[in-house]
Amino acid sequence: MISNLVIEHALMGEIDPLLEALFRYIDQLSFLETPYVTGRPPVSKKALLKCFFLKTYFAMDSLRQLVNILHRFGYFRRICGLLEVPHLSTFSRASQWFQEQGFSDLNAQLLNDLGVQKPKVVMIDSTALRSSLYDSQAKWGMSTRYHWFKGYKLHLCTTTEGIILSHVLTTANRNDAAVAPKLLSSLQGWDIEFALGDAAYDSEQIRKTAEQLDIFFVSPINRRNSEERKDAYGRVIPVLLENSIWEVAVWSP
Repeated sequence: MISNLVIEHALMGEIDPLLEALFRYIDQLSFLETPYVTGRPPVSKKALLKCFFLKTYFAMDSLRQLVNILHRFGYFRRICGLLEVPHLSTFSRASQWFQEQGFSDLNAQLLNDLGVQKPKVVMIDSTALRSSLYDSQAKWGMSTRYHWFKGYKLHLCTTTEGIILSHVLTTANRNDAAVAPKLLSSLQGWDIEFALGDAAYDSEQIRKTAEQLDIFFVSPINRRNSEERKDAYGRVIPVLLENSIWEVAVWSP
C-alpha cells in the first residue's frame, strides 16, 4: 500500500529539503564513482544509495515496494538519478554490498568531512530493529524496549556527542557482548583511552580485546554473570564508578 505522503510528494514534484541536502552530499562523494555492474546496463551506486535513503525516509516496507514506487512515479526516478528502474535482484545485491562495505566507507568519509577529532572516550550500545514476521533472514531475540521481538540489532560505537565511529548489523539473536570485540577492533588508529558500555558488556573477552588495543573498558558489573566477583575488575570498578574523580577524569575537556 502506497502512503498518502509518498503520493503527495510525487504530485507536488518538490523534493523535501532534507532529502535535497542529503542527495547533494551523495553527489559529491568520491568513493562511489564506480557503477554497480550487473547483467543489465550499469547502475550508479550513488543512485542506488539515494533509493535506499528514499526507502527509509518514506518508511517503505520492502525493496519490492521501493521498486513498485519507482516504476509508478517518474518524479522519484528523476531525483534519484535513474534512467530506468533496476531489477529487484539488483537492489538486493547492492543492499548486501552497502551492508558489507559501502556504509563503512561512507561513514569514514563523513567523519573526515565533519573534521571529527580523535576522541578519548567512546560508548558502545545496541538498538533493536523490528522486522516483518515474514522476513526469512530475521531472528528472534530480546531487547529492553520490545522484550521478545523478531528482527535485527544495530550495534554502535559512538563518541560522547553521539557521532557514529563504527557499526555492526546483526540478527536479533546475537548477544551484545559477542559483537563488542568487533566494534572495538575497528577503532585501531583512533587512540581511544576509555570505552564505556552498560552491564550487558561485562565480559572478560571484551576487556581482553580492549586491553590489546590499549583501551580501558568500563561497564557496570553484571550480577547475572556471577553471584560474587572476586577478580580485580569486580572489586575496583564499582568503587571507581561511584567516585567523583572518575567523573572529572572522563568527562572534563
